Amino acid sequence: MNVPATSFPTDLDRQARQHAALVVWLTNVLLGVLIGTAYLHHLPDVLSARTAVFVGFGLVSSVASLALVPALIFWLVLRFLRRARTQGLIIASVGAAFLVLIKVDTVVFRLFRYHFFSSAVFNVAITRGSEDAVHLGGNVWWPVSIVVALLTGAQYLLWRRTYRRRLGAAAPKDRSAFFSRPTVIWGLFLLTVVGVEKSIYAAADLKGDREVSTAAEILPAYPRWRVSKLLAEGLGGERGVGVRAKGEPLAYPHEVPVVDPDGPRPNVLVLVVDSWRSDMLSPEVTPELHALAGEALSFENHYSGGNGTRFGVFSMVYGLHGTYWFSVLEERRPPVLFEALGDEGYEFRVYSTASMDFPEFRDTAWVRFGEHVHDEHPSELIWECDLRVASMFEEYLAERAQREDAPPFFSFILLDAAHQPYSSPPPHPFQPAAEQLDYMELANDNSDGLVERVLNRYKNALHFADGIAAGMIEALRASGELENTLVIITGDHGDEFQENGFWGHTSNFTDAQVKVPFLLLGPGVEPGVERNPTSHLDIPPTILERLGASPEVRPSWCLGGNLFEPSPDRRPVVSGWSHVGVLSPEGIFRVRMGGHGSLDIDVFDERWQPLPDAAKRIEEAAPALEELTEECERFLLSEADSY
Repeated sequence: MNVPATSFPTDLDRQARQHAALVVWLTNVLLGVLIGTAYLHHLPDVLSARTAVFVGFGLVSSVASLALVPALIFWLVLRFLRRARTQGLIIASVGAAFLVLIKVDTVVFRLFRYHFFSSAVFNVAITRGSEDAVHLGGNVWWPVSIVVALLTGAQYLLWRRTYRRRLGAAAPKDRSAFFSRPTVIWGLFLLTVVGVEKSIYAAADLKGDREVSTAAEILPAYPRWRVSKLLAEGLGGERGVGVRAKGEPLAYPHEVPVVDPDGPRPNVLVLVVDSWRSDMLSPEVTPELHALAGEALSFENHYSGGNGTRFGVFSMVYGLHGTYWFSVLEERRPPVLFEALGDEGYEFRVYSTASMDFPEFRDTAWVRFGEHVHDEHPSELIWECDLRVASMFEEYLAERAQREDAPPFFSFILLDAAHQPYSSPPPHPFQPAAEQLDYMELANDNSDGLVERVLNRYKNALHFADGIAAGMIEALRASGELENTLVIITGDHGDEFQENGFWGHTSNFTDAQVKVPFLLLGPGVEPGVERNPTSHLDIPPTILERLGASPEVRPSWCLGGNLFEPSPDRRPVVSGWSHVGVLSPEGIFRVRMGGHGSLDIDVFDERWQPLPDAAKRIEEAAPALEELTEECERFLLSEADSY
């Protein structure tokens, strides 16, 4: 029987189309669950029976919930398109795309331990300039395209076979037999599954069962509805230790720092080598900058403000935890640092290989002087763009030399060669090195051989960036400006190569991802080594206090300290997209943004392995966690005032 080309379907034909769409949808849910069993590999070897039931039912529930999106598309197709064949092709292609996205999510979770179905990935998808941060080559797109095509063909054949079989029935199905209809049967089954897993999660939440709460993290798009939080709020209970939700209204700053009108006005250069981790400041990998460290104050225990560029750079210029990023972006609030420097007549220049549209720095850090942001380059080769950035900075220095009364400058430079996919021209001194970065290979292989090749590719890129960075410092020296310039050379974050089970960054708060080199040189800076813990948060107050701002007002506009007065008891705070971390000798405390209490806090060791007795450790670390809560709320409107 041929598939009818059209027009006004009979009741039997309409039922046949609906039945075929339902079969395709249910098949996709089943296949999605089978693909999703890959998440289960991230569970502990031993689980309680309760948690095992929760995970099994939760996986079905999560996949079925995600499948509501293709279900809606199926309904729209059946409602508004008349041609059966067109309906079948669209339903098949949507179903194929759904399965591929589930598979992609398992890969992303394996690499980074967060889900493709998340606001972080959505931000990448919709933000202009993200292609500079995420480089997916043909070795990813071609296999994905082929799989989508094959799945589409298979699903269309399933749809057509089911449609033809139902169309061959003698009469439309009796609609009075309500509870025997497949839609109702499957609907009741899925509702039962959802009810059971939600009940287990709610009971675990009320009892403080961390095993169930932790297991929920492997499930894609799982809604973490906290019954205990709702009950506490409803009964007027106290809010627990935690971090408020993203994007709440700002109360920043409480007081504006005032610099000494007769104080010094040095130039400021912040030179950032992307993805430069602390152990890569070495004679082998970065020989030029390692030699320059002899002229500088070198900080050996320095931490970025986050595990990605967004929060690393944000902390450098705002002196705030990354939890404030979302509020600052919402209100397009410039940094206090730049307002103060602008009032003192500083001119600003930003030279970056990577786009400043992603992350959205043009709407945050550089919002007041976007015309001086230079991030567009003719070449698609990242290392060539790094060379262009250096050239533009040197041209700027030459132009300043032609002016008699050039004002002091603040310049921010970002070199991107050492960011994935790690770009550099030959020669490549570190061998064997991967010829390209293959994300499909990374997702399926963590062997020592692959780690060595990828790490060497990264080292080659850093070695190249080292020469570029050192060349700019020498250009500054040759211009005569170096002796009057406060120079900061650092990384925005680190990068991991399976030391803790991950590739790259943005996935955890271990030293590999958040500890970075930090060199400071300039007028009044004595060369040496500082071993007390310091942070990117300390950059803005250090700069303004060198200009004569009072340290007494520091807590009214930032969360950092002075780099020349580091505390030995410092517990650095680092941020990611959905969590903020406190780094302490007792462990790494990861706190969920928008969380409420101890179940939203996890504790890891330095290798990112969960520590036992988490509840006890959290109780013992209560002072540090309460301090974190205060710091993350200091520059937000109170919850009462925000309504």
